[in-house]
Amino acid sequence: MRTFLVLTVAALGLAAPSYAVRDAKSPDITVLIKQATAKIRANPQFSKAVLLEADGAPPTGSTTKASAVTHWRIVFQNQTTKGSKYKSAWVKVIGSKIGVPKGVKEPFLEDRNITVVPKMTLTTAVAKLRKAGHTQPFEAVTLRYPLGPGFHETLYIFSFESGDHWAVGTKTGKVRPIT
Repeated sequence: MRTFLVLTVAALGLAAPSYAVRDAKSPDITVLIKQATAKIRANPQFSKAVLLEADGAPPTGSTTKASAVTHWRIVFQNQTTKGSKYKSAWVKVIGSKIGVPKGVKEPFLEDRNITVVPKMTLTTAVAKLRKAGHTQPFEAVTLRYPLGPGFHETLYIFSFESGDHWAVGTKTGKVRPIT
């Protein structure tokens, strides 16, 4: 019996680290953006890269919680880095692990530069969305400052299974449909 107990405790001890990693809380996207920006700018090919957008989703399906959005692609405009062969770049983030920067020769279009990371967290944006009556799960969220008339701030844009898209303004907190 004592041998069984020792083996059980040892097995649980080996399983604990992977369990802890799976359940570890990911930092908010506002924190991840700062970390990804520092990592990408450390490479001379991306030394002047500027944030364009961050696209996030839960690992599977949809969610009603900000904490479930643990998979991100953070996109940067890189046309400001003189001498670089890359016009844009991106990094993947899973949980809190920031991947290797990937350069892209073509520019990434339809976004304004986000020169200051918004203070509004994803958790706050989800709470504002819920308070406005949108209680169904969302499949993805994008933090971006779209080009075009009518957009005057960076937005969290939520995508729903119905095909609807709702935005939360990071400065005003206003919730509105995006068509």
